[in-house]
Amino acid sequence: MLIIINAGIIGLETFDWPEEVSTLLYGLDALILWVFILEIILRLIAHGSRFFRDSWNNFDFVIILFSLAPATGPLSVLRVFRVFRALRLVSSMPEMQRMVESMLRSLRGIMAISWLLVIVMYVYSVIGTMLFSDGGPVGEEYFGNLGLSLYSLFQIMTLESWSNGIARLIVEEQGWWAAIFFITYIISTAFTFLNMFIAVFTNTMATIDIEDKDNEGFSSIAFDIKAEIAELKAMIVVSNEDE
Repeated sequence: MLIIINAGIIGLETFDWPEEVSTLLYGLDALILWVFILEIILRLIAHGSRFFRDSWNNFDFVIILFSLAPATGPLSVLRVFRVFRALRLVSSMPEMQRMVESMLRSLRGIMAISWLLVIVMYVYSVIGTMLFSDGGPVGEEYFGNLGLSLYSLFQIMTLESWSNGIARLIVEEQGWWAAIFFITYIISTAFTFLNMFIAVFTNTMATIDIEDKDNEGFSSIAFDIKAEIAELKAMIVVSNEDE
């Protein structure tokens, strides 16, 4: 709860308030920061050197360290990173940690898909420049050179004003056949690649869930084995006493 309140206070500090309100917000921010510092100190005392073996603990430690930057002087720019204290909410919620872990594990697959997407965009950019650059003022505006074509196709891929803003104007200027170019490009990028990104992320999350269940199952089996060993030891002790 303190993390959410602190994030709200940092956001409120960006507004122009009377001096009394600004002082109050600054005081509350400082108070919450000291609570966070105390929490880190207690965790360091409790865990010792093992504290830094957890990546989330390291993340919390760095965020708090940046928050201690002075308000004036050359290091004052580091106080901008105070807003990252809101990300400490991730380290306090296992579900959000799982989401972040899924994102990190998916990076390799996402990078491969991204490179393939860049290649497809480049091919369509070259084709678009060759087809539309000399066909009229609209074609020259959006596909006059390779750079303009890449930018226009990126806008089309995001589906932001692609139809009325670019595609329909090009079709009216060039002819109906230009629609084939845009339709195939939309299907190849906005639909296909978006689903590929989602598939990679979903598959990674499913893998993590399976691993967690396997670990829980292993822990349960280990607990049962320990219980059985304890029972056997007790039986052996009783047997020795009877003898």
